[in-house]
Amino acid sequence: MEGNLEEMEGGSMRFLFPLPTTLIPGLISGLILGLVLFITLPAQADWDFSKHSIPVEDIRGGGPPRDGIPALFNPEYLTVREADNLLKPDERVLGLTLNGVSRAYPIRIMSWHELVNDEIGGVPYLVSW
Repeated sequence: MEGNLEEMEGGSMRFLFPLPTTLIPGLISGLILGLVLFITLPAQADWDFSKHSIPVEDIRGGGPPRDGIPALFNPEYLTVREADNLLKPDERVLGLTLNGVSRAYPIRIMSWHELVNDEIGGVPYLVSW
């Protein structure tokens, strides 16, 4: 792969080389993941816990316990015709198209499971709601 030098402002040089277009999405995903994993921002909460109408000792945790919402693995799929009989026309779904294969995950089901571990053509992915 041949490259060339470009002079930048201030006289410094940088090496430019063409990237194969197949690498660009992976590089962008890697950069975003790197930012998410390695750049942490301090949490800024303006909540004042000294003001409450319920005694603090009466406040209990709620919701399901840790791992109380089961993720889906290897989900079964319906044909479009079968889905038309079960889904309302205005029902919301999370959609994914990968390598020309499209999938739809109804929000109604995702609200109960929150995570779907799936794959298309051997490419694993996670759907999160």
